[in-house]
Amino acid sequence: MNNRIKQLQQEIEQEQSKIRSCKHEFSEAKYDPETVTESYGYKAVVMGSDVWGEPEGYRQVQKPRWSRKCSVCGFIQYTYEQETVVVKTQPKF
Repeated sequence: MNNRIKQLQQEIEQEQSKIRSCKHEFSEAKYDPETVTESYGYKAVVMGSDVWGEPEGYRQVQKPRWSRKCSVCGFIQYTYEQETVVVKTQPKF
């Protein structure tokens, strides 16, 4: 069992090394939302003189996320950040 764990750790280290040394060639980013659990609403809970809030419930929501994959090593990179790109048109004469 111990040898199997060491072997798996070595394989993980080899894969991580391959990813670190790769000159990534990423594909075009694609929208890839993540489903997360979010609490909503709070109700007051009173015990003696202590009062605190507990969530009324939970729901599944889509969190905006983008991903891109390296075509060389298969590494997938995720981001939640986005930037505004302004498209401006003007007349052509």
